[in-house]
Amino acid sequence: MFEVIVIALLMIITGLLLHINSKLPARDRVQEAMGRDRDRRDSQNQSRNR
Repeated sequence: MFEVIVIALLMIITGLLLHINSKLPARDRVQEAMGRDRDRRDSQNQSRNR
């Protein structure tokens, strides 16, 4: 009985998380990584020019 309740709760939580995830805007991970890299290079160049 306990196992059935745990499995049911896990399925409900998984469904809720998938529903929330579907509402989030799509992310372009490559673009984000390129932006972080660009920011890191810019900050390194500024610290070298001081």
